[in-house]
Amino acid sequence: MQSSPTQQFEKLLIAQNLTVEIRKARLKKLKIVIKNKTAEIVKALNKDYGRRCEQETQIAEVMICLDEINHTLKHLDAWVKPQTKASSYKFMFSKSAIIAQPLGVVGIIAPWNYPFNLAIAPFVAAVSAGNKVMLKPSEITPHTSQIIADILQDVFLDTEVAVCLGDLKVAQEFSTLPFKHILFTGSTAVGKIIMQAAACHLTPVTLELGGKSPVIIDEKYNIKKAAISIVAGKFYNAGQTCIAPDYILVNKNQQQALITAIKDEVNRCFKEALTNPDYTAIINDNHFNRLKKLAQQCEQKEQCLWVQGKDFDEKLNIFPPLLVINPDENSEVMQNEIFGPILPIIGIGSIDEALTFINKRANPLTLYLFSNNSKLIRKVLKNTLSGSVAVNETLVQFAQDGLPFGGIGESGTGSYHGKKGFDGFSHLKSVYYQSRLNFNSLARAPYTSFKKKIVKLMSSM
Repeated sequence: MQSSPTQQFEKLLIAQNLTVEIRKARLKKLKIVIKNKTAEIVKALNKDYGRRCEQETQIAEVMICLDEINHTLKHLDAWVKPQTKASSYKFMFSKSAIIAQPLGVVGIIAPWNYPFNLAIAPFVAAVSAGNKVMLKPSEITPHTSQIIADILQDVFLDTEVAVCLGDLKVAQEFSTLPFKHILFTGSTAVGKIIMQAAACHLTPVTLELGGKSPVIIDEKYNIKKAAISIVAGKFYNAGQTCIAPDYILVNKNQQQALITAIKDEVNRCFKEALTNPDYTAIINDNHFNRLKKLAQQCEQKEQCLWVQGKDFDEKLNIFPPLLVINPDENSEVMQNEIFGPILPIIGIGSIDEALTFINKRANPLTLYLFSNNSKLIRKVLKNTLSGSVAVNETLVQFAQDGLPFGGIGESGTGSYHGKKGFDGFSHLKSVYYQSRLNFNSLARAPYTSFKKKIVKLMSSM
């Protein structure tokens, strides 16, 4: 029988933090075990989803995690090395340093949409910093959660890592523990609850949330090229991706051409989606019914285009691709994150109109821009605030080695991946080293006439 989160926490609390040598050894072994268990990871995700595209699992779950481990092992020696620098001339001969120290026991709460990746990638960051880790995988994907527990048990001691399997009750107890840091990935609503619970212990948090990530298409950009990338990003994992394109802003004169191009690309990539193994199912009945309800609302008020017809597989929860044309900006499909294969396409008159449309809404987790105009690209980058931006492509910004991933405002706080993840799970201790030659007394009482001149001179510089 699994111990309670509190019991597991107490066991980790009394153990030592991980030395650099142990971190390297564990991460190297973790890499080997993940490789050896790739087929089991694919099988587990397929069971949890009912139908999960095997190649999506291999790329988005396994490959990215292995890349994160490789990048960490390559740079860890440099990250842990104290950063030293000489002090300013006012403190001549002295020096300062920043020393990265483990925090202690940190908590990670992972979601269901990429249950392996979004558990293991932040876990790697936490371990790289030398912490002991408690991980709460999603109860919605129990088979994947179990294989995560099995893998980590193979690699780490139970005094180094604990995996808390279980339902909402376990998650609630987990979130009340006095961690030194918590990283949560999930919805904005739950993120607020996690932040409130963490505040009781003044625990800092990294919140990786969601939001409505917009797409802007420059009227001079090739529509077919844009459609290829948008379809790849939107319908990956059947739209169940926090950085999936949520809606498109395109010039009114090109809107119909884009609709046609997206329809053609969907049919090329996911021919007969209901039976196509490349097209992933919706995770469970609740989310499937949520999307059906959202589609019904759109059909009552909006112009809708079912790309391959309005046929569902309610046994496997296969939801067909749906385009929503020019929805009312106050409709539900434009108010909440869609998290499924429904794509609004909105006609606009100009880029300035697109920027206004985006900026009067919550800051998105990411923003996609399709343009070859460097001046326009700079304008969009300067006049929007989002967690990240990808120019002329979708999703792949998440997979770039060392590029921080995180949101802003309602789409999250803090970030990880690479050095940013290492720093986020570390205490960056500032240290000052005074040399034997110490002139600081010249700026301290008692203030003689000479010292007053020194202070006046220093403060004028």
